[in-house]
Amino acid sequence: MNKMLQDLLRGKKFVGSNLIRVNILFMIIFALNVIFGFGYMAHSVRADYQKVRQAADLRIQLLMLENALIDQETGQRGFLLTGDVQFLESFDEGVQKYAKVAAGLSNGSEGVKEYPDLQEKVAALIEEGIKWKTEYGDPQVRKIVAGGTITKTELLSGKQQFDTFRAAEEDTLKIVEKLRDDRRAVMLRNLYYLFGAVGAIFIVVQFIMLFYLQKGLTRITRPIIQLDEAVASYEAGNIHSGLPAYREDNEIGRLVGSFGMMHEEMAREKVILKETYRMINVLNQTRSIEEAYRVTLDSIRSLVPCDRVSVITQNEKYGFSIKALFEHDSFTRQDIPLGGEEGDVYDLLRGGFSMIHADWSQYRAKGVITDKLYENGIRSSMHIILRKEVRIFGVLNLMSSGRNAFSQQDKERLELLAPMIVTALENATETTRIREMALHDSLTGLWNRRHFDHSLEMLADKYGQSERDNPFSLILLDVDRFKLFNDTWGHPEGDLVLKHLAKRLEDCVGPGDIPVRFGGEEFAVLLPGTRLEEARLTAERIREKLESESPSRKYKITASFGVAEWGTGLDRQGLIEAADQALYQAKESGRNRVCVHRPGKGGELA
Repeated sequence: MNKMLQDLLRGKKFVGSNLIRVNILFMIIFALNVIFGFGYMAHSVRADYQKVRQAADLRIQLLMLENALIDQETGQRGFLLTGDVQFLESFDEGVQKYAKVAAGLSNGSEGVKEYPDLQEKVAALIEEGIKWKTEYGDPQVRKIVAGGTITKTELLSGKQQFDTFRAAEEDTLKIVEKLRDDRRAVMLRNLYYLFGAVGAIFIVVQFIMLFYLQKGLTRITRPIIQLDEAVASYEAGNIHSGLPAYREDNEIGRLVGSFGMMHEEMAREKVILKETYRMINVLNQTRSIEEAYRVTLDSIRSLVPCDRVSVITQNEKYGFSIKALFEHDSFTRQDIPLGGEEGDVYDLLRGGFSMIHADWSQYRAKGVITDKLYENGIRSSMHIILRKEVRIFGVLNLMSSGRNAFSQQDKERLELLAPMIVTALENATETTRIREMALHDSLTGLWNRRHFDHSLEMLADKYGQSERDNPFSLILLDVDRFKLFNDTWGHPEGDLVLKHLAKRLEDCVGPGDIPVRFGGEEFAVLLPGTRLEEARLTAERIREKLESESPSRKYKITASFGVAEWGTGLDRQGLIEAADQALYQAKESGRNRVCVHRPGKGGELA
């Protein structure tokens, strides 16, 4: 093929040269048409769908917001009527759910160009719900707890506020539903236009290309030339040269077929050898269990072509689960309990021999998962026992949509690799377990001081590369009078408070923030990409959350906060000391408050 292209570039004439030039041109045009056409179509459809999905999500969040307020009103009303504090659990859950949904709703309503006032309506709606809680919900509950009574006028006022919220919610919901319908109509219209345009281009290009292909007169000369070049490249040790696509039943066809079988076998063996070495090398370097599973299954698919490959291991309940799965070029690692196939797995392990089921219409494992796979087209499978010496780790399962897809040679090859796979997976499991234990606090589950120091070092280095683009801040907080609390309520109750505080931290910080148990009753939060004022607001949000919620109604929990931002001239210890100075001032100023540290001013009350 390379020599033919060189001859074409030099303008050399031979049988079929003009047709080959035209065919190359059309292939390039067709490929570009496919790439750009479907690429633009996918981009357009994805963008339109995201807009429709955004509107649908807004509708769901509006309904969830209403349900959250209904939960609060139901819990409050039940407590007012019965005095049973169990109703307050529904009230508190509604409050938490309302805050969470309100945050998502506010973010989702931003930037809706079709209805610029939608965000204002959403904000007003959320405020109506908060107004009911602050003016009627909480005050009436506290009044009953204090031994008072609620008048009919107060109940009626609360109901009127609740009705105001519902009216606002219905008005906003109509706007969102109209937005969803409009965007759906736009998406469908754009999709029709795109399909029409791309389809028309495909038809034109295909028609022209077929017209020229019908004039092909190289049915004999081209396969002979290509076969001669392929044979020469094989002699030189290069097996990548392709064979002519010649299928006629004559001497040339049989010769091409024989060389094709030889080429496929050589290429297959080379790929298998290369993939085996790659898998061994990569597995020896894996540092996480997920990476080890992914590399293993991906390599197995390269060694033995299949539609689906998975690993089954025993789970914590002494049953069997699919631990990792590679299907349709997508890797998944999660425990999926078997659906009745456990008996076949036990029989396989008790027998001690790997198995090939060449035709699922004749035999397959009995269970929900295998039945579903059979319905989806799986017709054969191979099951390799993953063992190392006498220790069995699990079962490697390869499945294919074709019957008789796996050979005895495939089975023997994977059986030889099984001990190495077991060793790699066990080592990765142990490494992951030790790493997790080393970086997390055992009581609260938060990151520990070791992870904090490492993260702070990375943030400091990143800040040094670009101060403007990589700001970050630190919050230090300390439970107020925690020693007195432990002396009064006992250390088990103190542990409960620490775990409660840790949960509130996780609820209040963002996905990229790093909550840490700093030591004892002291906690820290690293806030990448966050300036001082924003960090102060985050600390204030945590403080309010702690003050308003308690793990027990027997007592109230508060904390003091110190906030500092990394700046030029600071080192890591200096940042910690700056936040600690602000924390000290918060305690000296009366506790249960947030203080910030500003360069040159020490701690300043927020």
